[in-house]
Amino acid sequence: MIVASTLWIGGAETVMRHLAHAINPRRFMVTVCHLKQRGVVGDELCREGVNIIGLPMGARSEVDYLSFLKLLKVIRAEKIEVLHTHTTHGLVDSCLCKLVMPRLRVVHTFHFGNYPHTRASIIWMERIFSRLADRLIAVGDIQRRQLQDLFGFSDRRIRTIWNGVRIRSGAGDPSFRRKLGAENCVLIGTIATLIQQKGLSDLLDVAKVIRDSGRKAVFVIVGEGHLRAELEAKQRELGLEGTVVLTGWVTNAADVALPTFDIFFQPSLWEAMSMVILEAMAAGKPVVATRVGENGQVIEDGVDGLLVQPRNVGEMAAALGRLIDDAALRVRLGEAARLKVEQRFTVEHMTNAYEAVYSELLR
Repeated sequence: MIVASTLWIGGAETVMRHLAHAINPRRFMVTVCHLKQRGVVGDELCREGVNIIGLPMGARSEVDYLSFLKLLKVIRAEKIEVLHTHTTHGLVDSCLCKLVMPRLRVVHTFHFGNYPHTRASIIWMERIFSRLADRLIAVGDIQRRQLQDLFGFSDRRIRTIWNGVRIRSGAGDPSFRRKLGAENCVLIGTIATLIQQKGLSDLLDVAKVIRDSGRKAVFVIVGEGHLRAELEAKQRELGLEGTVVLTGWVTNAADVALPTFDIFFQPSLWEAMSMVILEAMAAGKPVVATRVGENGQVIEDGVDGLLVQPRNVGEMAAALGRLIDDAALRVRLGEAARLKVEQRFTVEHMTNAYEAVYSELLR
């Protein structure tokens, strides 16, 4: 059973979605359980025929301190042997169930990419309950070292399993680009939740530099989040209405929108292992990304992408300017990026590694 608090939008949710579909059904029967609201990814999994179970919820404002008992009831009914958790709430409830049912096996994947800079309550819960999990997984080597420094995990206690994505070959929705007014210019896109972490305010500053340089380019931000009104206000303040487009949430954006981009741009302030960067590389897109999280492990600067310092608007604009001016460089970087993902970062690579962990625990 894959266990998470919610199944909204994000890299962790994408990993869970891939696993739910890719785990070998001849070896494992997969159920996905959300402890709170189902969310967009949960709705998509339902439509795709995945067995989704949600715990009954009380009033939205209430904290349910006994949710693990509801989870325990589901575990018994579904005859679950292995729980794979992806959120702190999932880890806590699953480990409490393990105290009642010692034969349960718990695998926990850490997805946060900015340790130790998170809420003290999260660190406290992860410090305690990670001791009860049978296997601990980091999504990258830098994140693993952060976790070891913070929690004191030994090399034997935590291992790295890299995230993986599907290799896509579609051209996307041709109307997407037309709607942006980007048919005769370079389209620079990002797909992100509109939160502080993603550095989207810097993207607007970069867009202004590119526009003022006289280059013909349109920037598109695909995603939704609580910073939308703030970003739109800055867009108007900088006079970028014709240069930057915020589309809101686009269903299956990696299939619909991403293939239409000429350049993928991620100005994040921090990351763990970015799923959307892998998706852009798998689609053969040249990527400009900040040197945060595992980006430097995934991208070789100048070979299969360009790396820049976070918040350095001038460096970001210069890297994008190089790609706007040099179509051959865009093709070379994009082809090398796709080849790297095919060799190292596919859903199959990721799923095989997790299946090996599950099998270890069931021996």
